[in-house]
Amino acid sequence: MTALQRSRLLRALAGLSIVVLMLAHDLGWRPFDTLSAVDRQFYDSRQALLTPVPDPRIVIIDVDERSLAEQGRWPWPRERMADLIDRIFDEGAPSVLGFDMLFAEPQAASTGDARLAQALRGRPTVLGYYLSSDRRGRQSGSLPMPIFDGEAAPGLAASLVHADGYGANIATLGQAAAAQGFFNPFVGAGIDVDGRIRAMPLLAHHEGRIYASFALAVMRQHLGHGATIAEPDWLRLHGPRGRVRIPVSFGYTAMVPYAGRGGPSGGRFQYLSATDVLEGKVDWSPMRERIVLVGTSAPGLTDLRPTPVSEVYPGVEIHASLIAGALDQRLMRRPAEAGAIAAVNTLIIGCALALILPALGPIGTVLAGALALMTLAGGNAIAYSNLGLVLPVAASMTAVLLLTAFNLLFGYLAEGRARRAVIRLFGEYVSPALVEQMARDPIRWRMMESTDRELTILFADIRGFTRMAESMDPAALREYLNTVLTGLTAAIHRHGGTVDKYIGDAVMAFWGAPLDDPLHADHAVEAAWSMQEEARRLSVDFVSRGLPPLAIGIGVFTGVVRVGDMGSALRRTYTAIGDAVNLASRIEGLTKVLERPILVGETTVAACRGQEFDELAQVEVAGRSDPVRLYVPRNIARHAELPASYNPGLSQHERAARQQWTGAAAAAERQAAARTAANWPEL
Repeated sequence: MTALQRSRLLRALAGLSIVVLMLAHDLGWRPFDTLSAVDRQFYDSRQALLTPVPDPRIVIIDVDERSLAEQGRWPWPRERMADLIDRIFDEGAPSVLGFDMLFAEPQAASTGDARLAQALRGRPTVLGYYLSSDRRGRQSGSLPMPIFDGEAAPGLAASLVHADGYGANIATLGQAAAAQGFFNPFVGAGIDVDGRIRAMPLLAHHEGRIYASFALAVMRQHLGHGATIAEPDWLRLHGPRGRVRIPVSFGYTAMVPYAGRGGPSGGRFQYLSATDVLEGKVDWSPMRERIVLVGTSAPGLTDLRPTPVSEVYPGVEIHASLIAGALDQRLMRRPAEAGAIAAVNTLIIGCALALILPALGPIGTVLAGALALMTLAGGNAIAYSNLGLVLPVAASMTAVLLLTAFNLLFGYLAEGRARRAVIRLFGEYVSPALVEQMARDPIRWRMMESTDRELTILFADIRGFTRMAESMDPAALREYLNTVLTGLTAAIHRHGGTVDKYIGDAVMAFWGAPLDDPLHADHAVEAAWSMQEEARRLSVDFVSRGLPPLAIGIGVFTGVVRVGDMGSALRRTYTAIGDAVNLASRIEGLTKVLERPILVGETTVAACRGQEFDELAQVEVAGRSDPVRLYVPRNIARHAELPASYNPGLSQHERAARQQWTGAAAAAERQAAARTAANWPEL
C-alpha cells in the first residue's frame, strides 16, 4: 500500500467513526441533546412559517379578561355555567360543546351542581380532566368509562403513556356529560422534552384501561359517537356524520398542526367572549352544527402553553388545532421507526462521503458536501410535504458537515504541509507547471521512495569553459554562466524535464520522473535541440557584447536507473543514479571528439516514437565489452558542417587537425580519440 493510499484509508476510517457516532444518536444508543434540539427547532420553524387560514368549523368561547371583569372572578358559579350551556345550545345549536376545564370540587350550594348537571344531560357535551404520572398516584373525582377495555387494552398498552393518577370531574357532572377526555399533553417526554407542546396523546393507559383524550372525545361526539378502531399507525373514527383517519406517532400521539400565533387575534379560529355569549350579544349562526369549545385566554387562569409558534398559546386552541387537522386528515406523523429511517440516511450518505471525500480536492469536497446537504434537506422536505412524515435529519446533516470540515481541515493542514514539502523538494528540479500538477496530490510525492525506472538522461556541457575562466573577470564569468544555465534550464523545463544538478558548467537532466512520461525519449531529444537553439541565440548576444561565443555539447541516453529522494541524514536530494547516467555523461564527452552538437545512444533511438536519426559511429567505452552505437538527430545532421566557433576551447592547431579527418583513416582516428575521451571516472 502506498503512502497516498494509507493516508486516504486513515481519513476514510476517521470519517466512518463520525458516521458511527451519528448512527448511535439516530438509533438512540447515545443520543445528543443538541442534535435533538436542532431537529425540534427545524420542525418548529416549519410550523412558524405556516399562514393561518380561517376555519369556520370550530368556534372558541373564551373566558377572557373582559369576561372575568364583567362576570366576576373564576371559578364562576355553576348556575352561570349552566346558563352558558343553555344559551349555546338553545341559540347556537352546535354539534358538540367541549369544556377545556375541570370541575373537580362540588359547589358549596348543592343546587349549583344539580343545575349544571341538568344543563349537560342529554346534550353532546364533553368535559375535560387530567391524567398524571408524576403526582405519586393521587386520584380525585370520577373517571369516565374507558374507550377500550378488556381484551383490547393489553395490545395497545405497550405503546401508550401510562398514568398512575388522575384529577377528574365530580361524579354528578361527569355522569351527566355525554363524554369526557383528558386534556393534558404529558410534556417532558418524546418530542416535547423541552416543554413545548408539539404533539398530544390521543389515548392513555391507566390501571389496565385505555382512555380517550379531550380532542378525541370531541371528535367522536361531532361524528355521532361511532366506532373507534386503533391500528398501529392510524386511529380510525366512523360515525353517522363521517369518517376520520388520524395518523399517530409513537406513543399514540398526534402532531398538532399549528398556524399563526394563536389567540383571539390569531385569525385561525373565531373567538367569542364568554360574557357576550351569556348576554346574547353574539351572532349565533357560526355555531350551528359546528364544534364549540369553551376555554380561556386569560393569563391569570394558567392555561397558556408554550408551543412552536408562541410561548403563550391558549390551551383550548391547541385542542382546536388538533381537531381541525384531524378532520382535514392532514396531520403530520413522526413514526416509531423515524430514528431507523434517519439512521439509514446517515449510513448511506455518511459512508459515501467518508470514502469519497479523501480522494477529492477542496472544491470537490465542498461541492460533494453541499450536494449531500441538499439531498438530505430535499428528501426530508419531500417526506414532510408529500408523505406527512416528520423525520429527524440533524444527525445526518451534522455527519455531512463534520466530514466536509474534517477533510477540508486535513487538506489545509496535512496536505498543505505536504504541498509545501513537494514544492521545496521539486521546485528546483522541474518546471512550475509540473510542480503545480504534483502539488495537487502532495501526499504521493512527499512520501515517494526511490524506485527503478526507465529514464532518458541528458548531459550538457559548455565548450572551452576552462579557457574562458582563465581569461574572463570572475564577475563577468559568473554572469555569463548564470545566463547560460538559466537559458538551458528553461529549455529543459519547457519539454517536461527534471534538472538533476549543475556540475560546474555542465547540466544533468532526465525525463520520465518524477511524473510518468511515456514519451520521455522524444521529449529529451526535443529538449536537446531546443537547448542548442538557445545556445546559438545566446552566442550571438554574447559576441555582440564582446564576450566569448557559446557552444555546448549534449549527450542523451535511455536506460533503467534508480531515481528518488536519496542522500544522507544531513542532506538529501532528488536524483538518479545508475549505469545509464554514467553512459549519458560519457556520450556528452564524445561530442567534443566527434564534433557533433548532439549525440544520442542506441536505446534512446529505439525508445523514440516521433524522431528520426542517422547513425554516426560505433565507439568503445570503458567498462563495456561491446561498442556503443551513436546517432545524431536528423535535423541536427543537416548542420554537420559546423562553424569554427563551434568549439572555441580547441586551439587553432586542433581545429586544423580536426578538419583533416577525412578518408579511410578517419574512422580509426575517431575511435582512438573516443576511447581517450571515454576513460572518464564514473559519476
